[in-house]
Amino acid sequence: MLAALFLLAIWLDRSQPSRAPTETYGFLSAYLAFAVLMAVATWRNWWLDARLAAPAHFVDMAVFTLIVFSTNGYTSPFFLFFMLPLLSAAIRWGWRETLATAVALVLLYLTAGLLVAGSETFELRRFIVRSGHLVILSALLIWFGIHQGLVGLSFRIDNPDGLGGDSDALRLALQESMAATGAGSGMLLMRISGADRFTGPKIPAGETGSAAIDRPLVRPEAFGIPLLFDCIRNRALTVSSRRLRRFARAASVLDQAAAAELALNKGLIAEVRTGMAEGWLVLQDIPDLSADYIEVGRELGRAAGALLERSALFAATQEGAAARTRLALARDVHDSIVQFLAGAAIRIEAIARAARSGAQVDSDLQELKRLIGEEQRDIRGFVSALRRDRELDLAEAVEELRSLAARLSQQWSVDCRVDATGRMVPIPIRVHLDLQQLLREAVANAVRHGQANRIAIRLSAANDQLQLEVTDNGTGFARAGGDGDERSIQPWSLKERVDRANGTLMLVSNPGRTSISISLPLTGVAA
Repeated sequence: MLAALFLLAIWLDRSQPSRAPTETYGFLSAYLAFAVLMAVATWRNWWLDARLAAPAHFVDMAVFTLIVFSTNGYTSPFFLFFMLPLLSAAIRWGWRETLATAVALVLLYLTAGLLVAGSETFELRRFIVRSGHLVILSALLIWFGIHQGLVGLSFRIDNPDGLGGDSDALRLALQESMAATGAGSGMLLMRISGADRFTGPKIPAGETGSAAIDRPLVRPEAFGIPLLFDCIRNRALTVSSRRLRRFARAASVLDQAAAAELALNKGLIAEVRTGMAEGWLVLQDIPDLSADYIEVGRELGRAAGALLERSALFAATQEGAAARTRLALARDVHDSIVQFLAGAAIRIEAIARAARSGAQVDSDLQELKRLIGEEQRDIRGFVSALRRDRELDLAEAVEELRSLAARLSQQWSVDCRVDATGRMVPIPIRVHLDLQQLLREAVANAVRHGQANRIAIRLSAANDQLQLEVTDNGTGFARAGGDGDERSIQPWSLKERVDRANGTLMLVSNPGRTSISISLPLTGVAA
């Protein structure tokens, strides 16, 4: 297009070319024919496009040198013919090649200017201004070559919760890669690091299937990746770290048995890596495939790996949440239902002994029935509280704890009392439930392990912390060591629940008095 436009411009301007008109018309006509031939030959042939890039680049530079002094005035193609080689170098290769091209063009221009200096048509002022323009434009395009790069590709997971596992993530990564390149078919073959078999989804012509191979598809240490391949014509092309193009036979780069098994013909191969897996992204039937897709393949490989990593992170998060939920439910069941049943068993044993001695047990049975009914209501309230998310004030929480303490007193036959001090603050429902379960477990431990018959509970709130102190008159906890060792063994159930709530627990145990101090945060409560 540039050559044709220039020919038209000087044909309309009879004053041009200013020197050697016959030679200039002939040369430009030959250059136009050369440009048309190159366009036809490389239009859909990425191999020839890459192979002929350097020779065509030298031709463009020669044309600039030969015709820049054959015309003057507004029809001069000075800037256009100078920009063409520089832009080509910046886009095709990198800043080093752009710098080399700029230096060569400036030297050629200066040489040509010196050769015609002194002639009637030579204008020193125009020569100096154009030389300055060459240097400035060269600096700008070298900067462009240094800072150019593809915009990073990224995949979006609209519904991460809908990913059903590794297979869904692999299929999504493949679909996004095909959409980004317009590929008609493709496959994403992955393996766990150290394994032998590569497997993954395959999408040929709108259908979804799977593919597998037992060996690596590419030998990257011998050539490089990503790469373009043409198995039919036995061609392979990649770009080095310095953006220099490397050519090879496809048979020397691809594993022929694997390529035949996958029915490869022509397309793009990129490497995909995650922390635990590695593999190949293969895209075929890409319209207008060219060497530019090598950089696209590198970005696609990174984006696909990031998507797989993100999917694995979501899966691990979900598994962790499920595990925490199971542990929380196990603790709640242990601290409520199991402890109540243990207390009920002790009451039933006492009632059975009284019945065998001939005593009246109707009132005891009625009391036990009432306790079981209240425990049932507590369980229903616990389930209802889990279904809603609201806050209680301290007074409401204390009243419920006092009601629970009264039932625990009857259940374990102890004197259990609750006192509260401090300002009224809102208490998250999760903290409130933890308080109830901590109280159940603390009372059960004091009676079953310490034989306590009197338990005092004090609740207070200050500085976004809720303080719970449980003191009993039991025999205390066992020592961690022998005599003289003041370290007591902490109750694991209480400690586990407090740790999950990001709280702290301190236990002081001596014969006749045991005190457990628990601090729970009212903000940033763990789920």
